[in-house]
Amino acid sequence: MTKFVRLCLALILTGVFSAERGHAQNEKGQGRVMSWVPPYAVEACRKSLDQSFDGIVLKEGLTHLGLQFWVPTEDGEVKFVDRFKPIGDATVSSFRKWGEANGVKTMLCAYNTSTKGWDWELARSAFEKNRDKLVEVLVSETLRLKLDGVDIDFEGKGNRDKDREAFISFIKELSRRLREEGKELTVDTFAYKWHAPNQRWWAELLPHIDGLHVMGYSETGAGATDWRSYEFIAKAGGKHSSKLLLGVPSHLAKWQRKSAFQQVSWIGSKSLMGLAIWDLQLQAPEWRRRDIWEGIGKIKKGRKE
Repeated sequence: MTKFVRLCLALILTGVFSAERGHAQNEKGQGRVMSWVPPYAVEACRKSLDQSFDGIVLKEGLTHLGLQFWVPTEDGEVKFVDRFKPIGDATVSSFRKWGEANGVKTMLCAYNTSTKGWDWELARSAFEKNRDKLVEVLVSETLRLKLDGVDIDFEGKGNRDKDREAFISFIKELSRRLREEGKELTVDTFAYKWHAPNQRWWAELLPHIDGLHVMGYSETGAGATDWRSYEFIAKAGGKHSSKLLLGVPSHLAKWQRKSAFQQVSWIGSKSLMGLAIWDLQLQAPEWRRRDIWEGIGKIKKGRKE
């Protein structure tokens, strides 16, 4: 083996090990607590930010806030949602400033809504046919608005396995570009094998993202069995299971025959997954109590730095 070849191999191995270390340093799923501001409830969510629950405030529980304000276009651009009250840079800035003041990261959340509802064809046109453009637009918008990363909430009903390779290629490229800028990437997926993206895609997605939001909501949690159970979901996450955030519904006081407080306490006792709260309106009164936010705060404090 020549000296030149040995040098090339050393450089390659160094790059591989550096990449692996980078992934390990980004294993921050444990203790992540994220909630979202949907575009149809901006003011209601803004009020939640400033509320105190018997002395406990949201910043003591949240680590991330998703601003679900953007939709893709067929040609790979993104734009503000325009079907509700106007959303613009000032709206984003107000939430970002709250996040900066309270140690909560704010994320650009892009979702595939249209007059058809959840429009997978719209998303697919963007991430498959115009992938490079969509990646660059998402990164530039994140940098322009001084946000902390991107959350991809592209959802499709039915069997979409033919689009799996294109979606994963899009996530890999977006991950690479965001990491170059020191930004995060999270993805929302279904909890089992139906629809898209789903649990069967996790193994290829998880190495490239910082968090994966499992949209099980009232189907999963304490008391759930089979594919809905914590153990099943954790096993599906494999060595990256600490990147999983279990979705919980803040409009419900109870599911799986257990109260919202019991569900949160149960997730905290597992000390592995994070928490994904949909959404920040906190419509059920039980989500505006001190005890539940104390429990959420314990999940946050358990995160790895």
